[in-house]
Amino acid sequence: MTDLIPGPANMLRAKSAPRRKKSKKRRSPVSLRMVAVFLLGVVSVGLGVFGFLATAQGDGIAKGVRVNAVDLGGMSRLEAARVLRDKIAAFRITYVLADSRTEIDPDDVGERVVAYDVEKALTGALDVGRDVSSLRAVAERLNAGVFGSRIDLPYTFDKKALRKSLEQHFKSATKPARDAHFIITIDAAGKPTVTVSAAQEGTAVDYDAVEAATDDRLRDFSDLMVNVPVKKDRPAVEQKDLEPLVPAVAAALARAPLTLTAKGEVWTVSARTAADWLTGIASADPGGAVTLGLDHEKVETYLAARASSVAVVPKNASFEEKEGKVTVFEPGVDGETLDVNGAIKVIERALFGEPAPSDDAALELPIVPVPPAVTTESSNPYGIKEIIGVGASNFMGSPKNRRHNIAVGAKSVDGTLIAPGEEFSLLKTLGDIDGSTGYLQELVIKENKTVPEYGGGLCQIGSTTFRAALASGLLVTERRNHSYRVPYYERDGDGNNIGPGKDATIYSPAPDFKFKNDTGHHILIKTLITGNKLEFFFWGAKDGRVAEQTKSRVYNIVAPPPKQIIETTDLPPGKEKCTEAAHVGSDAVFTYTVTYPDGTVKAVDFRSHYRPWRAICLVGVDPNAPPPAGSGTPDDGAPPSSDAAGATGD
Repeated sequence: MTDLIPGPANMLRAKSAPRRKKSKKRRSPVSLRMVAVFLLGVVSVGLGVFGFLATAQGDGIAKGVRVNAVDLGGMSRLEAARVLRDKIAAFRITYVLADSRTEIDPDDVGERVVAYDVEKALTGALDVGRDVSSLRAVAERLNAGVFGSRIDLPYTFDKKALRKSLEQHFKSATKPARDAHFIITIDAAGKPTVTVSAAQEGTAVDYDAVEAATDDRLRDFSDLMVNVPVKKDRPAVEQKDLEPLVPAVAAALARAPLTLTAKGEVWTVSARTAADWLTGIASADPGGAVTLGLDHEKVETYLAARASSVAVVPKNASFEEKEGKVTVFEPGVDGETLDVNGAIKVIERALFGEPAPSDDAALELPIVPVPPAVTTESSNPYGIKEIIGVGASNFMGSPKNRRHNIAVGAKSVDGTLIAPGEEFSLLKTLGDIDGSTGYLQELVIKENKTVPEYGGGLCQIGSTTFRAALASGLLVTERRNHSYRVPYYERDGDGNNIGPGKDATIYSPAPDFKFKNDTGHHILIKTLITGNKLEFFFWGAKDGRVAEQTKSRVYNIVAPPPKQIIETTDLPPGKEKCTEAAHVGSDAVFTYTVTYPDGTVKAVDFRSHYRPWRAICLVGVDPNAPPPAGSGTPDDGAPPSSDAAGATGD
């Protein structure tokens, strides 16, 4: 066979050779249908998965959402909360040191090392896939369903509580370093001998490493055991640090004994007791000098054993309201206790300070207030927290019925609430003044006759309210003085004479006593009777205003007319009973000034005019005797007092 050499002839032969046609295979219709069905199935499944994942799970948590490592997908909030709380209840962290081990229970409210915020985690889990943007919400649900979505379970970790718990359990497994300390002996003559012991190195738990490991376990509910590491514990005070302080120790002990006192209690600190307290105090700065001081723990133990004798337990406030009236109001009362830190400073100054205290000087230890758990302000919804003003008067010498009426009137006012901006009316507050409301009758003079009338003495209530309003810096909108001078209202609460002009009369339906509550806060009126003293306390919230009033200036004094005799058959013939004492007439004025927080000053003069008033005496006559010639009704020209129609004895 000869090889063909490419050339023109061969090339031509190749071109002219007939070409072989490719055969075409036709696919069957059945195969195409199968492919189409398959693709349609894939698309349908994909759309179904998309629709399932893209649809919010009603009120439940989206699929694929976990809190920490706990899968909560598809659960309701209630179901998820139960699962999480069960997980927390079963969770423990185990700590091991040498042959000792202990567990921390995060659900133990007693130790309270950790507290999980389940509600916050559930809110975060429910928020997945619920964005206001529907596209973003769909994306979040798809992401959670395909890749998962983790929500952290927030918690608070009390490292001090953990350390305290572990210190108790591993106390025997460690040996704290021992600082160098003074060894002091005192002979019978009181002379001290001071030596210094050597310091000792120890071991301690590496709490920084323990806290970091605990954080890891808490974050993931990990039950991995924590092997507690131990490190060397170096003493803070060495022997060489204390030796230069030996002379200072002797000087401090030379100042003993110390006499301590608090609220009348007296204690003596001997030189031996003080010697037990002396120690070296390491400087907070590295390399700083060690100084002579007191072992605070030992001094605190000493003081705590004595503090109970001077302590006063605080009293919680209470507040109850019924039908707009305060029925129970007990303000919170601070207690008292010994200020231990302040007391230690006093003792330190006595032992180390200059100059040294005198031998017979008692050291007064400080006392600090202890607020109640329920304060006055927190006990009520009105912000009432303090006294803004007090009014007082004295009703010494009042007869029995007048005293009774004053007590009834004070009780009617007690517990009254005055809203911000409200005008207070004393007559409206007192209500009906008659026998049905508890008042007694008191003799009054009307048209030259003795007439019994209910409520005699209620002007004591009016005058006391007036004084409380002035002390509180309130705006007085209606006030009228008595028609003549009444001794009851010329005294302060302790019975001291203050003269006329600071009284307010009331008589239904007029005159009334009114003021406006312009403090911006509610006012509560509380009343108190102690012996002959009547006090009104206005409680509220101070706004910074300052109220002042001058003493009354008395002028235009007029002598009283002659005594008036009124015959009566209510007394035995010839028996005389004076129902009104003589009073001089006069004018009085005082200035009331209020300075407001913004610097505004308002002043008003309260002027009073008092008519002279003669003594009025009743004389018994025989009802069967003929009237004397020329008898009639004398005209004295002066009306009776308006003290609830003129109480007997005013």
